[in-house]
Amino acid sequence: MTETSPQPPSESHGQSTGLTTSLVAKAPELRRAPSPSHQREVSSVASDTTSDQATAAFVRCTLCARQLHASTLAGSERGRATPPPLSELLPPLTSSNEVDLQLYALIAVVAKEFVHGWYSNITPDHTFVDEIVRIIAHCTRALEQRLRKADLEALLLDEIPDAITAHVHAYGVSRQSLHPGRFTSDPRLTYHTLRPHPALSPNPVETDPATVLEQQQNEAAWRRLLVEGILAVLLPTEDLENGCLRTLVTEVLSEMVIGNGIAGKACEGWLLWEAITKLVEAACKPATVETSVERQDETTVNRLEHFGLLSTEAATKPIACASHQGAESVWASRRFWQCIQYVYLGVIALRTIITALLMSGSILPRPAISPFHGASQREPAIDEEKQPPRKSAPLAPPSPLAILNMSLWSCVGVVLELDMRMPWLSGLLSLLKWTAVTGPGKVGDTNGRVDK
Repeated sequence: MTETSPQPPSESHGQSTGLTTSLVAKAPELRRAPSPSHQREVSSVASDTTSDQATAAFVRCTLCARQLHASTLAGSERGRATPPPLSELLPPLTSSNEVDLQLYALIAVVAKEFVHGWYSNITPDHTFVDEIVRIIAHCTRALEQRLRKADLEALLLDEIPDAITAHVHAYGVSRQSLHPGRFTSDPRLTYHTLRPHPALSPNPVETDPATVLEQQQNEAAWRRLLVEGILAVLLPTEDLENGCLRTLVTEVLSEMVIGNGIAGKACEGWLLWEAITKLVEAACKPATVETSVERQDETTVNRLEHFGLLSTEAATKPIACASHQGAESVWASRRFWQCIQYVYLGVIALRTIITALLMSGSILPRPAISPFHGASQREPAIDEEKQPPRKSAPLAPPSPLAILNMSLWSCVGVVLELDMRMPWLSGLLSLLKWTAVTGPGKVGDTNGRVDK
């Protein structure tokens, strides 16, 4: 018998290895390329993460250098190289870590620009900065707690629109002149007569520098009173009793923050227009991208026509005739689908309203407004101490105002001038509101189906 010697596997092994190598080399080509939206999301997440890390590093270097140095020494002894998080170095400002990071970045910028410049020349100690951070943290936590207890519905839907309505009415009356000519009064003086404010009185006249100086002094005094009232509510008791600290914080907030920051720069016309322009540009970015794509297509078509790669005018006439003949059918199809879309949106809106009205019965009623006990906490007078205490019945807390009775709706009507432009629409809406609030069922009254 003849023995067949086994063939060396070098050739087959080389072929399989070459096939595997070619497949591995072609694998990136066979993979599906990521979409541009996915790439944008990944890049935005990476940029956000990088910016947060840079912000946290800036806050550590500015506000917690002493704590960071101590933690670094302790970490080197324990073998820990990564810096500790900000939550271990600084007190919390709010209940959100993301908000705390942005607020601490703002505090770090202010401290670097206005505190470290002169305080580092006196002493390298960071106790003063730590005390500022502690006071700000106490104030922000107290402010958050008060905001959680505040009646935001009444503030946003009733009080602020009521102030806007009064401002619009006073502005309109000040601009109206019953006696034109030399009997016309100054609109600014008329407005401040109708809506007086201690910070804006007396009316400053450019020809009289004394009135301008007095108005500036009154405004500065009003800012101090406002800040002192806020600090009396937010500051801790031991810090409020410290006259030096209270005066320093009052001056910083009233002059630098409110006077120079808000009233001096944030209320300027150019800054408001710039903010509005940036918001509009941010909202119109997708439309800008589509417009650029359309312009690129038009440029491509123009280049093709320039080099004679498109059909001539004579060849395009049949196409134009055919498009003209099909214009009517396209118009009818477009109108049909628009009608279908409007009907669909109407059905969805009606279904949403009916579902909300049916499910409003299971919603808890709005809580009553707690009465103000400021008058009962005052010290009794001398005559009242001699008299025996009277038993008074506890006052029932007032019920909250209905949403339909709030000033938001009248403010919208005043701003849009419905009384002058469309008085019939204003009267119709007022009648519908009165019917919903006081009509049968009182569906628009407090804790009604519409109100919930």
